[in-house]
Amino acid sequence: MFHKLNQKYPAPKPELRSIITAILFGLFVGLFLLFFEPFDINLSTHKNKTIELLFFGAITTIILLVFLYLFPLLFPEVFSDMRWKVKHQIVFYLIVLFVIATFNGLYTIYINDFDFSWANYWWIIYRTYILGGIPLAFIVLIDQQRKAKMNAGQAQTMLNSIKDFEKDTTETSYRIATDLKNETISFAEDDFYYAVATGNYIDIYISTKVSLKKETYRLALSSLEAQLDTTSLVRCHRSYLVNLKKVKNVSGNAQGLKLTFNNQLDIVPVTRKYIPIVKQFFLKN
Repeated sequence: MFHKLNQKYPAPKPELRSIITAILFGLFVGLFLLFFEPFDINLSTHKNKTIELLFFGAITTIILLVFLYLFPLLFPEVFSDMRWKVKHQIVFYLIVLFVIATFNGLYTIYINDFDFSWANYWWIIYRTYILGGIPLAFIVLIDQQRKAKMNAGQAQTMLNSIKDFEKDTTETSYRIATDLKNETISFAEDDFYYAVATGNYIDIYISTKVSLKKETYRLALSSLEAQLDTTSLVRCHRSYLVNLKKVKNVSGNAQGLKLTFNNQLDIVPVTRKYIPIVKQFFLKN
């Protein structure tokens, strides 16, 4: 069980998917409470009772937007796939559930004109965790296994298609303009392995006779990508661009794919968004 908790899991990302999830989940909560009114959640006889119940969904959506989108946007180093595991995702969801239960619980007390008491507050938290906490933990565990199995299968499909790419008779070279005036980057495509974005800079890894050499330039990864004209050097992650002709091994886990080269030391991640692009390259070549 503890081994499963330490498995890799995709960290929350500030993307459109997170916004849609927050809206849909809030809509579900609002409509569920409107039609079923569990636990006598609204005993008031106000004319705007429907709006009061739907506002539970609005509270849920706002909290989810903060946790699923805003926090990952503001603190990318915390929500990093490098360190994110199943146990972190479960704890994260439990914290989100606690905040939602707290605000919705206080709102319940408000619309029903109840006096606040810690007994009622902890009763709300307790019922919320019984109804939502345990199922969420199992959902994360099941989802991790599903993602890992799916990505491992895709990795194997690509691995079966990988072969030694023949070097072109006419070698392609690039001259890339950086953000610094009069500075350019020159490299041959066959020497390029991958590039990593680090803030306003990128680290480019170029092959030498003995190892990979790292060169740092002031340049956005998107700007480098825009100046390339090739199907081999592609974006595979928001922070990585890789030369797929140099990949010798592909593996998969719940977070996505991992690409390695001949040295087996440098590892380049492929996130869900870019898996189809990488897969298409290997299958076509």
